[in-house]
Amino acid sequence: MELDLHKKLLARAEKLLNRRPYSREELAVKLAGLGGEEEIRAVLNHLQEVELLNDVKYAYNLALYRLTQQGWGPDKVREDLLRHKVAPEHIEAALDGVCRDVSFEAILADYIDRHCRKSGVPSEHEGVQKLFQHLRRRGFPEDQIQRTLRQKLPPATWRRFETGE
Repeated sequence: MELDLHKKLLARAEKLLNRRPYSREELAVKLAGLGGEEEIRAVLNHLQEVELLNDVKYAYNLALYRLTQQGWGPDKVREDLLRHKVAPEHIEAALDGVCRDVSFEAILADYIDRHCRKSGVPSEHEGVQKLFQHLRRRGFPEDQIQRTLRQKLPPATWRRFETGE
């Protein structure tokens, strides 16, 4: 009977993982209604052994996607990975790994370029303020936003923003 439950849990886990990647804890929640903690833990351990479940790779790949493809900042990515039940140490390792591979400032500069192509380059204080707040909501640190906007915006526009004109 226990072997049947193990096979059932394993089949369900593999079906879920074929659709999209999951963190270990997310998958445990998905399997919770099918078996007990011990059986689920055994299936998750097996999936980790055969490299079908790997929180470090999952966190890195999701962070890389959110940062480079969706223009999210590191703070928002960190929150998203926590929602996906990734352990904090894996989150920091993933963000460090992505930072080694891709510059966060380059990601921010690219996102600003894309945003300004759609919405236009702000020329007034209010427009720069809106862009600044938009970038904060996307999870970029203030100092990084300031450095990048200073480089991207015309000097007169940045000066008006800094002085509040």
